Amino acid sequence: MIDKAFGISDKEQYFPKTGWVLGTGKSEYENSRLEPDTIMIANETVYVVDAKYYKYGRTGKASDLPGTTSINKQITYGEYIAETEKFRDADGKNPKVYNAFLMPYDSYGDMFHTENSFHYIGSAYSDWKASDGTKPYEEIAGILMDVRSLMENYSDSRDRIFELAELIEKSVNKNDRQNNT
Repeated sequence: MIDKAFGISDKEQYFPKTGWVLGTGKSEYENSRLEPDTIMIANETVYVVDAKYYKYGRTGKASDLPGTTSINKQITYGEYIAETEKFRDADGKNPKVYNAFLMPYDSYGDMFHTENSFHYIGSAYSDWKASDGTKPYEEIAGILMDVRSLMENYSDSRDRIFELAELIEKSVNKNDRQNNT
């Protein structure tokens, strides 16, 4: 549902792949591609959104958030898009890329004291990528999304795309400024 509401239809071009060229030089093997849940584009910026059905939105416990494997995969998605030649525009520039985990919550519950459809809870990072703010995809915005709101606004999501994009950018840029002061 998130992919249908926020994503683009031809996201396959954004799937990074790996493979093997064996020592004999005669055989090549392609592994399956990494497939992010949703590729969202707004104002020529790419947002890699991974829907995570974790229970953090209900418990508020950090142990109920995406772990190392999910974080590293998300950074890989962003780096692939931000640094691969095929995504460059006519001026030779790659798009700006942001990452986000979208997790369910009940905006009318008392866990987070908000009735917003989207709620930023923090950012994930990896210590093998020391983000200096120039590569926003190295930080993954943790966003809670009210499931009821998604269902109610499913068919009219254009404004919601820009709302989500703005929240992701503000959250990541805010953290970059705090981390570099």
